[in-house]
Amino acid sequence: MLRPIVLSTIAIALTLYLYIKTPYISRTFMSSPPTWSSPYSGWHTRATAHPNPHAFTPTREALKLAVLRNAQVEQEGFTLALFTGDKGEERVAVDFRGKVLLPTQADFDGILELAQRTLALPKTENFRNTWVVAQPRTGQPIERILVPASYGGEFKETSVQGFDKSKVALKEPVEGITDLPDVLWELTGLALEARDGDGEKDDVVLDRVRGILRNVF
Repeated sequence: MLRPIVLSTIAIALTLYLYIKTPYISRTFMSSPPTWSSPYSGWHTRATAHPNPHAFTPTREALKLAVLRNAQVEQEGFTLALFTGDKGEERVAVDFRGKVLLPTQADFDGILELAQRTLALPKTENFRNTWVVAQPRTGQPIERILVPASYGGEFKETSVQGFDKSKVALKEPVEGITDLPDVLWELTGLALEARDGDGEKDDVVLDRVRGILRNVF
């Protein structure tokens, strides 16, 4: 009969053998990949259509948030703009296709609150203050988040390159931060919902919005 110490040695040896032979990915206890979520997710679907979109005239003074895209195939892309106070309307969104929408108050306020919180993030020292998510391929799109400053015509910009709803690790740390900040991850995901759906673009509306953003493209 084998002694307990011998049995223990055999068990350890067998465990080591299986450890070596088992592929790394299957034997590593990895945390689950991050899952993007937001209480405001679905805002684009919940928003109602403006009853007379061409009657809406966007102005620089009413602009509260703009999100643009810079990519190899879309160098001056537009994603979203939020406005308040135009002709008595409390909240207006213009999406990727130029649809003029009326978001719910909760969604509108929530998105703007996130946008304001991005202003407290540290500067990256990259061009356009870009946070770069680690991705296997280069040339990832850059989502540009522009928050109007309190002084005339200027914007405070924070950008995200390589946004992914299942990845947050940064290519390079920013002041010791190794993951894309939650507020920026959430806001970017919400902004990109403005690209959902289908249909023709309304160039009349888009040209008006681009007109007040001309200096930032």
